[in-house]
Amino acid sequence: MRFKSGFLVGLGAGYVMGTKAGQERYQQIVDAAGKLRENPGVQRLTGEVNRTVSVGKDRVAETAQAKADQAKGTVAAKADQAKEAVASKVGSSDTSTTTSTTT
Repeated sequence: MRFKSGFLVGLGAGYVMGTKAGQERYQQIVDAAGKLRENPGVQRLTGEVNRTVSVGKDRVAETAQAKADQAKGTVAAKADQAKEAVASKVGSSDTSTTTSTTT
């Protein structure tokens, strides 16, 4: 649907820019576009599309936030595991160094 709308807008703009009819034809096109915008069916459809987009945007934002929180927890857990692994390696190498220097 988005492609069709963009195509029609581009087609209309190309026609207006390329027409030899001049200001009179341009004004006719502008008037027709204004009538289309004022059409209750078009306004209703535009409202429905805007509501649908808003709901979709909210759902995406909620999902993204949940995934970000999940990733944050996972990264924190992995960082703690890495700290523990480094601490255990450092602790065991300190003990063996201390043992070998005292012998």
